[in-house]
Amino acid sequence: IKISGGKFMDRLLDKKTSEQVGELLNKMTGKVEIIVFKGNNEFSAVAEQLFTEISQITDKVKVISYDITSPVSDEFEIDKLLTPASVMLDSQGNDRGVRFYGIPSGHEFSTLLQDILAMSKNGEVEFSQKNIDRIKTIDKKVRIRVFVTPTCPYCPKAVISAHQTAMANSEMVVAEMFEANEFSNESQKYNVSSVPHTIIEVKENDDWVKTGEFIGAYPEDNYISELMQAIDIK
Repeated sequence: IKISGGKFMDRLLDKKTSEQVGELLNKMTGKVEIIVFKGNNEFSAVAEQLFTEISQITDKVKVISYDITSPVSDEFEIDKLLTPASVMLDSQGNDRGVRFYGIPSGHEFSTLLQDILAMSKNGEVEFSQKNIDRIKTIDKKVRIRVFVTPTCPYCPKAVISAHQTAMANSEMVVAEMFEANEFSNESQKYNVSSVPHTIIEVKENDDWVKTGEFIGAYPEDNYISELMQAIDIK
């Protein structure tokens, strides 16, 4: 499913796409809340519009928007310089560590819809039980940042893997999709030259320290191995 082009204020989702989204989201079992933190930029306006259009398709998706200066952004530890940023709450209203920085458009639109479905089922994780158990052993604060572009067909798999990790251990893990083109400064900071580029960081003395990274969309077992190695858990 693709988001149609056009200037802001045109509808982003055409009639056919809206119908496809409606069919898919009919499989939702509970409600999902999306919190959008906006800055003074065009990307923020488009992100808010995209989420709002989805909420108009199904009453099981609720969208709340805040300016990034709102103290609510501190509750979710959103960087004031990184907008738009979006947080998804599961069917119980819990934060499961799922974040989107930028507009989940192009191939990432399917990631967004998959996340909505999973979160409507209270953060349902599709990893094997063995890998879920491994993720649950993570006992330090971990941040997974996946840099993507809308045209990359391999990026959704990498983002879903990261988001599922957060859902499996939301006490310790936060997982963030970063649209590389919208956040060029962050991309440069992490030396992102091709996508998907996954960065793994561990919190040490209130600072995030990069402990691992890899490029590409790995099969589940390989991904978990890379993750655990970066976190230094055998």
